Amino acid sequence: MQNDILDLGLVVGLDYQNPGVDAQHELQKLKTHPWIRSLLADGEIIAYGAKSLPEGGWYSLPKLTVGGAMLIGDSAGFLNGQRLKGIHLAMKSGMLAAETISEAFIAEDFSDASLASFTNKVNSSWLKNELWKVRNFHQGFDRGLLGGIINSGLGLFTGGRGWGIKDRLPGHHGHELMQKGTAEDRYADLEFDGKYLFDKVTDVYYSATAHEEDQIPHLHVRDMDICITKCTEEYNNPCEKFCPADVYEMVQQDEGKRLQINFSNCVHCKTCDIMDPYQIIDWVPPEGGDGPGWVNL
Repeated sequence: MQNDILDLGLVVGLDYQNPGVDAQHELQKLKTHPWIRSLLADGEIIAYGAKSLPEGGWYSLPKLTVGGAMLIGDSAGFLNGQRLKGIHLAMKSGMLAAETISEAFIAEDFSDASLASFTNKVNSSWLKNELWKVRNFHQGFDRGLLGGIINSGLGLFTGGRGWGIKDRLPGHHGHELMQKGTAEDRYADLEFDGKYLFDKVTDVYYSATAHEEDQIPHLHVRDMDICITKCTEEYNNPCEKFCPADVYEMVQQDEGKRLQINFSNCVHCKTCDIMDPYQIIDWVPPEGGDGPGWVNL
């Protein structure tokens, strides 16, 4: 970026097997690389944030319209997972939605049937063409890095076919690949020095996130008992790792452990909703305006 500002980011696929993976810690590990460290020399942190990417591809897109509403951009999943780019797709979907809204005003009809023309516009635009060519990109990495690279290369010459021959490769929810068991600590040698490497609480401060403390928490856990029993035994509470903002904390008490939800730390990445192995965490919008105050992110 301009004015001697460096943007440093890391994309972690939310379909990993190791329940001990911690994306925030992975970013700190990246900063220990000598070349990265040289880029950061004499600098200081000014902002932090985290965001999940809708990289599932064409076959994971939801229904785009309902009566009175359309899904566009990131909400619809319009992201090229191979290039990790989506701003141009978001803009195009917004333009197509604007055309659809104009037609709906003229017809005075905002029903689902009327707005369905938006889906037709998407399907006949270059937006679909771009996503169609990479529709099987993400699924190929189920066979590992080498398999993903081979599948991606074959797709370049076959219009996006999986392994060069299949129109559609099977997909899965990211959390389904998480393996049970307590994994070895990948971050035992990390030392947070407050200059280059930061713990989660410090990073949360630089996210400028803010929530009214007396509101109902916007993170709903449907069964707390699972957290302190089954999840502890089977996965060693991966919520403490996959959350990049220290929202989920297992607190030891005289009568045993309990889950403490520090919802005011939330940076609205929605990773918990995706990676919870039991799918009992629901992320819902907090009070209007609450959340991270991202700068240049």
